[in-house]
Amino acid sequence: NNTRAPGRPLGIPDDPQDPRYGVAANLMFGNVIGDTFEEPVFLMRFATKHPIWFMRGSRSLGHDYLPPSSGGDPDLKGSWDVIHFNWGVWDAGYKDPSSKYYQGHGNTTSVEDFEKNLRTLVARMKQTGATLIWASVTPVWKGEPDQPNADVVAYNAVAEKVMKENGVIIDDLHALVPKGTGSWVDPNVHAVGNLAPQVTETILAALASRKESTKPLPRVLLIGDSITGGYQGAVMKNLDGKAAVYKNPGNAESTWTGLRKIDEWLDFRQYLQNGQEYLELVNGIKDSLAQFDRFCPGYQNQGVELAGLVWMQGIADSESPAQTAAYENNLANLIRDLRKDLDAPNLPVVVAALKMGDGKIHEAQMAVGDAAKYPEFAGNVKTVDIQPFLRGGDPRTLGNNAETILEVGEALAAAMQELLKSK
Repeated sequence: NNTRAPGRPLGIPDDPQDPRYGVAANLMFGNVIGDTFEEPVFLMRFATKHPIWFMRGSRSLGHDYLPPSSGGDPDLKGSWDVIHFNWGVWDAGYKDPSSKYYQGHGNTTSVEDFEKNLRTLVARMKQTGATLIWASVTPVWKGEPDQPNADVVAYNAVAEKVMKENGVIIDDLHALVPKGTGSWVDPNVHAVGNLAPQVTETILAALASRKESTKPLPRVLLIGDSITGGYQGAVMKNLDGKAAVYKNPGNAESTWTGLRKIDEWLDFRQYLQNGQEYLELVNGIKDSLAQFDRFCPGYQNQGVELAGLVWMQGIADSESPAQTAAYENNLANLIRDLRKDLDAPNLPVVVAALKMGDGKIHEAQMAVGDAAKYPEFAGNVKTVDIQPFLRGGDPRTLGNNAETILEVGEALAAAMQELLKSK
């Protein structure tokens, strides 16, 4: 898995919690391909990784695996274009010394400390060269008589002073919650309504004001607590195809937490950048082939041939209209670029086509396997339509149907066999 673990015979564990559970497609593929060769066959599976910084879930071809010919380039020498940030709700919330969230600076952050902390944080963020946007603190109710929360109006007053002195754009989210409603009177600090439209508009205006931005998409970093998390998804959707949007991992909590972690959060190299997973894939394969004895038990230095590639992906792209529209071109470029970078000009490629969302990803995957449309791929690229094997359920997991999973593995292996015979 990800070419980093030592190889072992394919097998399905009984425990559903085992990360190898449900790899029956790999098992069947390995069984069929293994019978094709007299030599041992080694499967390198490169799949989703879950470093704490990276968003969990599927990887996209339109960003994560974006090949160089489509503009994929992590550009690790660059920086952020826009940083939209906010603190305050956690600073204002009363914390008893016995609470695990107690910061050691009183039950709430004083207005003086809040201003001092913001000055330090803003100074650090300005070093990135990004356009900074401060999101004002949304209302926090007054609290219980014996556990009063801080006055966020006072917080916002000093924050406004700091931001104006530093040329920081102010996104007044506080004003979106009418006084006497929502989190003004509700202990639920998330009762703030829909903040995403204004956040989106403010970010777009900031991006438009920049003389230069990262290509192919500008980078936007959201720093904040669960209020930010509440509008993060909608903002990312609104900025689809216009910006690559990231959020600091976890909850930014209070300004005290920000002081401790701001350097980590601003290091954009810790986030999955445009085209980075493509480079990880190429590097992982080359590294494994160069150290094959470490990964394949019983290897006797008889030589290694990269015999084929199976591409089964598309969930993340199906959730992005912009990435869906570019999928066919990106997939064709991926095949060309991988062949070049892996020094395997005739590498057989099998693409699994699966309908998700509006089905356009499936159409793109089928198109790349059409020799009439892509003559260069005739006899060396084949698309397998997975739809006929489905028996209901979520197509992203092949319906968790054992028969479907085995049939898919068998069909992918048969397609690879056909390409290998004509090679």
